[in-house]
Order: sequence, then C-alpha cells, then structure tokens
Amino acid sequence: MKRLVLAALLATAAATSLALPAAAEINILAGDDLLKHVTDGNLNGARASIMKGSSPNMADKGGKTLLIVAINSGRFDMVKLLLDQGANPNNADRVGNTPLIWAAESGQIDSIDALIKRGARLDQENRQGLTPLMVAARAGRADSVERLLKAGARVDIADYTGRTALGWAREGRNARVTTLIQNAGGR
Repeated sequence: MKRLVLAALLATAAATSLALPAAAEINILAGDDLLKHVTDGNLNGARASIMKGSSPNMADKGGKTLLIVAINSGRFDMVKLLLDQGANPNNADRVGNTPLIWAAESGQIDSIDALIKRGARLDQENRQGLTPLMVAARAGRADSVERLLKAGARVDIADYTGRTALGWAREGRNARVTTLIQNAGGR
C-alpha cells in the first residue's frame, strides 16, 4: 500500500513538473514574437506584442537588445516605439556597446537624439573603454560627432589603449571630425 501511495505521489509530481516547463516554454515563445516583429520591422506586431506583456528590454541570443536590433535595422519608428514603451537606452550588448554607441557609429541622428532625450549616458564606455564619441570619430561620422558634442559628450576620456576621440579621429583621417573634436577642446 505504501508503495502504491508513493508511486501515485511520484506520478503526480512528475506530471506537475512536466506541465510547468511547457507553460514556461510557451511564455518564452510568446516573447520571441516581439523579437521577430522588431527584426522584421513589423511596427504593428511589435506594438501588439508589447501590449500583451512582452518586455521592450529583452535581448536576442547574441545579447543585443531590441533597441540595438532596431537601430541596426535603421528603423527609427521602431526605436521610438521601444523607447516610448520603456526600453532602457543604456542596456548594452555582451561587449558593452549601448544603443547610443550603435547609433553614433551608423550616423543615425534621429536615434541619437531620441536616446539622449530618454537618458542615454553620453560617455558610457564599452568593454574596450570606447565611448559613443570615440566610436563616431573612428567611423568618421561627423554628424554623430557634432550631435554628441552638442549634447555634452566629453572629449578628454581615453580608452584602454590610451586613445581619445581626437586620437581616433586622426587615425581615421577625417579632417572634419578632427576639427570638430579639436574645437571642442580635444587633445
């Protein structure tokens, strides 16, 4: 009799524990809808997924946040939606690149402005010590450099190799970027 009760308890426990991961798996897959919508540029689908409870702060398997995915797709409308729905503008990917670093490197001025307006840290460094200004200078993005300087980005920070934004600008041989940073006090 004791064996029967024990077997029934074990069977119930096994059935219960099997049911829980299945429910969790469904929730995980529901969250993936938002990632798919952001990746595909489906603004209405993304909005619907967020309204159903998906987090605008989730990341893909590579560690890129939805905001970074939207920036990499060049979709300002998606960036704006995610920020409006509470996406954190300072959440970085696995190597420490923030949405502002990605936007500065690709010259997406509307995204840069929106991120700064929502509290993106201008001088947040990635794991190599690079700031958005350094990345923009390295990429030769005068428009990004101009916008970041206007917002108050610091020109005196050095990365882990000792290079400042001016050093990166000189290395990139972009005269306009070099002049902008020098005029802002860069050394």
